[in-house]
Amino acid sequence: MSPRMKRTQIYLDAAVDAELRRLAARRGVSKAQLIRDCARILVEEDKATQDPLLNIVGMISGGPDNLSEEHDRYLAGREISSWEK
Repeated sequence: MSPRMKRTQIYLDAAVDAELRRLAARRGVSKAQLIRDCARILVEEDKATQDPLLNIVGMISGGPDNLSEEHDRYLAGREISSWEK
């Protein structure tokens, strides 16, 4: 066990335990590694839902191919053109 890991104990339903054992064997990893991987994914997904800025990702479709890289330039250009009107 890595020194960075913290030992913990959980209780699982017998059916879930058996499925995890089969899945771990099929993937060639230990059941503990499988559970760690699943826990890490769950934590990362939860973190992503907590960042309100991530809610805007994917809201706009279309536009220039380099919009994600040049968004400041496009926004500034729009602002400047509104001053000219």
